[in-house]
Amino acid sequence: MSILDGLNKEQREAAEHIDGPVLILAGAGSGKTRTVTYRIAHMVREKGVSPLNILALTFTNKAAKEMKERAEALVGNDIHNLQISTFHSFSVRLLRIYGEKLGYGKNFNIYDTDDQKSLISKIMKELNVQDDSTPGKIANRISKLKEKGIDIKTIEREVDLRVPSNRVFFDIYDKYDKTLRSSNAMDFSDLILNANKLLDNSEVLERVQERYRYIIVDEYQDTNDLQYEIINKIASKYNNICVVGDEDQSIYAFRGANINNILNFERDYKNALVIKLEKNYRSTERILNAANELIRNNKSSRGKKLWTDAGKGEKIQVFNAANTFDEANFIAEEIVRKNREGVPFKDMAVLYRTNAQSRVLEEKMLLNNIKYRVYGGMQFFQRREVKDLLAYLSVINNIQDNLNFVRIINVPKRSIGDKSVAKFAEIAAQKGISLFESLKYIDEVSGLRAAAKEKLKDFYRLLTDVLENLEHMTVSEIFQEILNRTKYIDSIEDNKEDRVKNIEELMNSIREIEREYPGITLSEYLEFISLTSATDSMDDEENFVKLMTIHSSKGLEFDFVFIAGMEEGLFPGEASILNDEDLEEERRLCYVAITRAKKELRLSHASERMLWGQSSYGRPASRFIGELSQDELEFLNKKERKSELFRNTEPLKSENFKPMTDIENFNPYKKAAVDARYKIGEYVNHIKFGKGKVTGIDNKSVTVDFMTGEKKIALALADRFLKG
Repeated sequence: MSILDGLNKEQREAAEHIDGPVLILAGAGSGKTRTVTYRIAHMVREKGVSPLNILALTFTNKAAKEMKERAEALVGNDIHNLQISTFHSFSVRLLRIYGEKLGYGKNFNIYDTDDQKSLISKIMKELNVQDDSTPGKIANRISKLKEKGIDIKTIEREVDLRVPSNRVFFDIYDKYDKTLRSSNAMDFSDLILNANKLLDNSEVLERVQERYRYIIVDEYQDTNDLQYEIINKIASKYNNICVVGDEDQSIYAFRGANINNILNFERDYKNALVIKLEKNYRSTERILNAANELIRNNKSSRGKKLWTDAGKGEKIQVFNAANTFDEANFIAEEIVRKNREGVPFKDMAVLYRTNAQSRVLEEKMLLNNIKYRVYGGMQFFQRREVKDLLAYLSVINNIQDNLNFVRIINVPKRSIGDKSVAKFAEIAAQKGISLFESLKYIDEVSGLRAAAKEKLKDFYRLLTDVLENLEHMTVSEIFQEILNRTKYIDSIEDNKEDRVKNIEELMNSIREIEREYPGITLSEYLEFISLTSATDSMDDEENFVKLMTIHSSKGLEFDFVFIAGMEEGLFPGEASILNDEDLEEERRLCYVAITRAKKELRLSHASERMLWGQSSYGRPASRFIGELSQDELEFLNKKERKSELFRNTEPLKSENFKPMTDIENFNPYKKAAVDARYKIGEYVNHIKFGKGKVTGIDNKSVTVDFMTGEKKIALALADRFLKG
């Protein structure tokens, strides 16, 4: 009798083959987590593999936690020796141990997106940059470059820095990197980039390879090039690598995910065993038939066909709304009806392509007294009072962290302005110390009022007192000490009730984490929350309807799902329609949305929608509805079948709207005439901007994404500057 006896034939084959490379193509809802956890249990309990020698990687804390809990139920106490974590958590673990080889201290802080933007904004001010680019855009550009392994030296070597815009970007990137290093801090992209650099050290690589002889990678289709390199470096010695994924659910190209990593696995590992998991344990037959029919249109699909023995189920309902308010009304009324029939709110979800779509939906939820939660908006840890208090903890953890120090030096108010901070910065620069350490020299700073000096001394005493007792204090005790001695709550002037509740919730979260991880250190706590994503804290038992983008819904499932905004130009988006690769990704996104539904699915599209302040009329339904198996659809307010519903109509913008126009003359699927010299997706070299990727073409210009940003180049001039 084997622990694997409870698996189906394909799952068992995937779980029992532990030596050598294995590719598990796991369709949506096919039990991949079950397969992976039983595989781990089989390795430990029946094959004698030490848990210390197994590394399992995934992408979200939620997925890692689920995998750990399931493995623990099968393996028992040995689970504590298993490394099951996200890529970022694993990278942090490596960097805490070996980071000194790259010049980082073990207590480095991790900067989130808001920290990045604050730092870049400060740098732009210091450099007196007069540029249209926002700190957010520059932060995003730097992150993308790091994810591709392009560092500041590469830009200096390959880009013409005599061009003013190139020089500006280079100077910001250079100072940003140097500031991070001097602050003993990394951003999210650094975690993966630096972990990969560590593995170039033969001594570190040898140790890591010996420790992790068996590697399991979940959601392999979502790996980027650096993650791909990390995996293959570690696996190269023993070749015991099992990757699990679904090319049909690769939806993160905008984050750098490379679908070719999973498509080329058999090229990378010649003797790989390939197993398809196609039995679905989640959705009804009608939902799966529709999804199968949709994804057949993608050339990248490996031909999996999901099936179930769970029964046919209800038809997928399609609603053509007059406008966005009509669409939101339809969804809200259906939710109310279902709730009256006994369906809890928590079993229903509304998915949409863009965050902007949530506004009208939220209004209708409120009007209909529907309990709901929006996921993917402002996250709890981004709120001002939460960020302030976490900044205190960050400085205590890492006194080199000047960014967070500047955030809290006048919070609560201590009559310290930018000029005073600049004086402390001068002292720090002269003495080669941090801003925190410069407070020792308060009495040398001229222009400070006596009251301000006294408050700063109290501030310094608070930090030093905690630092001296750090080893003997829990995180919650440190937090309480900060609250008490700063009188932060008393200083709150606006929205006090809500902000105090957020502080209370932060304390609750610290205590919950301490209960779950007894003895957690301040550094470990900050690491934990830095790597928390929007859906990690989602409580499946909370009785709320979930509103979220389709990207946020990946890995989740709900009994009843509504997909809003199924229109050409919105889903798929206008930018993807002329690019086959982008269109395939949009189709995969639709496939992901459909396969979140377990029992019933509703699709809606609006004939009129406001976009960028302009009303768009005569909007045709998304081609994706037309690509679904039509026998599985029920059109709620249209008698026409596919031939009439998907007319060759073009969305008519308000500025050219003519009611008498013969709309049958327009074809939204017809590609605009473009210049044949360039192709979207191809790489070109610009004599000044360096290497770039063509992202758009029209009959006037070609758009190229370069290292230093996106540029539009007139076709009349393109041949002078671009080379293939």
